[in-house]
Amino acid sequence: MLDIPSLQLNWHYRSRHESLIAFSNNEYYDGKLITFPSTDDRRAKVRLVKVEGVYDKGGQRSNRHEARAIVDEVVRRISDPKLRADSIGIIAFSVAQQNLIEDLLQERLDGDAALQEAAAAMYEPIFVKNLENVQGDERDVILFSVGYGPDKNGKVSMNFGPLNNSGGERRLNVAVSRSRKEMLVYSSLRPSDIDLNRSKAKGVAGLKHFLEFAESQMLVQCGKQLATRHDDVIAKQVAQAVEQLGYTVSVGVGRSQFKIDVAVSDPDNPDKYLLGILIDGEGYRDTQTTRDREIVQPSVLTGLGWNVMRMWSVDWINNPQRVIDRIADVLKNSQNPPAPKEEPAPAAPEKFDISNEKVEEIQSAEMPYNEAQIGSVARMSDLELARKIVAAEQPITLALLCKRISRLRGMTRVTPTMQRDMQLMVMKAFHTAPDRNTRVIWLDSNASEGFAGYRQAAGRDISEIPMCEIENVVIETIKEQFSIDRESIKLIAARKLGFSRRGAKVDSALSQAVDNLVIARKVTEIGGKISLIE
Repeated sequence: MLDIPSLQLNWHYRSRHESLIAFSNNEYYDGKLITFPSTDDRRAKVRLVKVEGVYDKGGQRSNRHEARAIVDEVVRRISDPKLRADSIGIIAFSVAQQNLIEDLLQERLDGDAALQEAAAAMYEPIFVKNLENVQGDERDVILFSVGYGPDKNGKVSMNFGPLNNSGGERRLNVAVSRSRKEMLVYSSLRPSDIDLNRSKAKGVAGLKHFLEFAESQMLVQCGKQLATRHDDVIAKQVAQAVEQLGYTVSVGVGRSQFKIDVAVSDPDNPDKYLLGILIDGEGYRDTQTTRDREIVQPSVLTGLGWNVMRMWSVDWINNPQRVIDRIADVLKNSQNPPAPKEEPAPAAPEKFDISNEKVEEIQSAEMPYNEAQIGSVARMSDLELARKIVAAEQPITLALLCKRISRLRGMTRVTPTMQRDMQLMVMKAFHTAPDRNTRVIWLDSNASEGFAGYRQAAGRDISEIPMCEIENVVIETIKEQFSIDRESIKLIAARKLGFSRRGAKVDSALSQAVDNLVIARKVTEIGGKISLIE
């Protein structure tokens, strides 16, 4: 890594329901992680499934009842065409439990060809992992198997494998933040079975709190206490006025520092919100960048199904009735969208001969990745070596260039001194441009001008792929689909780049590429759909 200051990641975009990240935010981020509420925020998407199982402590060190319950749920979801649209991940708290679930699931699939075919057709493969190897993976639905619990004699040991070790709390945090839509926790262990007087491990305490949250939706520890916002006064005034229109209204909807100031319930579906009103109060001013305020937040909320309306405090102060009239119109249109105008029946179409018409084909911008072939480097200076690598692999990030040179020199790692020296050298000898927390390097400015291609990862981490390549693959994806939502862009673009499995880093880089293109006015995002600007 380059010797560049890093910032804490404060925005969370993965989970499509705020309850899925609420525990981690409270337990491990002191409530500082900024998350977004969903339109069905009243019902949590984390649920404890109690299993009357037995932990085989002296034998296989697994829990067969839990494993069977997990496999039954997977089979149920695969068998249902509607449920099958959501990808599935299984996380066991031990390797033994992981192996048992894998064996039982494979046995069920092997015995049913139709079931096996349906599983293979899912847009993301089912994974079965454990606490120690689930880093970077995510799925729509996550099924947990705690595994540990009472033995055949009803006794509960305070040994929970990796959770008892130093850093166990970090493994737990990673595991419980892998879900996009829903999380089911299968457990023979009850929160009351965990006696914290018998274990001081942070991971064990975290497990107890997590099970309590899954069971009751109550957070055991409070993170950062949020100060009372002065703009709540206006929010309450707006809420009271909207209630007089006959609607049910909530104020300050959200489980993090970010709130929907006024949320109006759908009369036809009280569990969902019909409209979210954002007021330019303290929350608006505290948002650090215009991009976050005007692009990221509305885009994320739209993607979560919100119908969002901006309201300016000065408008409310000057003419509250006009604001209420506008809100009333929005609510009316949301409930009763205007019917499409009846068009006169079209005349019989003329017959056209299209046999000679040319069909426009979209040529892929994909290029091969040509890794530099270099022999002996003993007599070669760093500058000469860098030129050969850049000439073959441009554009290339500074981080990857450092890694390439260190390996050719027989170094086991990139030292801070090398990082600084290389950065100074490339800034003088090459054409460079800022790229996230590094720089992207070209031989000269002519090479970079008009670059519209991209290459598959070819062993590169997503952080080692220049942002210009990621933006180009996003543009190609949008061009092929004409109009497409963010989630589909990430799915298709990731595959184009050669990532068979998406993780948080890949999704984050692709989201940033879309944001960059919106800001540069190369694409537009309306109603959750993204299209090119001609």
